[in-house]
Amino acid sequence: MDIRFELIGPDSRQELRSLYTWLRDDRSLRGRIPIEPVRGPAKPDEMGGELEAVLALVSTLATLAQLPFSYAAWRDGRRPRSQVIIQVVGAMPGELEAVREAFPDVSVRPVAGDGQEPEPAPGTEQEAGR
Repeated sequence: MDIRFELIGPDSRQELRSLYTWLRDDRSLRGRIPIEPVRGPAKPDEMGGELEAVLALVSTLATLAQLPFSYAAWRDGRRPRSQVIIQVVGAMPGELEAVREAFPDVSVRPVAGDGQEPEPAPGTEQEAGR
């Protein structure tokens, strides 16, 4: 399953670079969870686009266990002003709920096409009926 961290807010690019560096350099994740930068389309005269997201490639729920601790340490040390959103691709039944439980203060959304229903937008009738 892929866990994609996105940040939305005034300092999101800087905070996203900080999160990427933090997760990439975390010794407890090294060799267990590959961390990759996701770049947007490049502008003319650029070799690569802006950092758009941070992708963690999680193979099992057991490897997921350390990721929330590392994320929380980054969050507590940085106090980001941007909203954090996690998109999950390729979750097996039950894995999406495990990710939601592991990141209780983060909006966790399945990406359409992974066999899960898309998360309703905040404030919609579908969400209100929950």
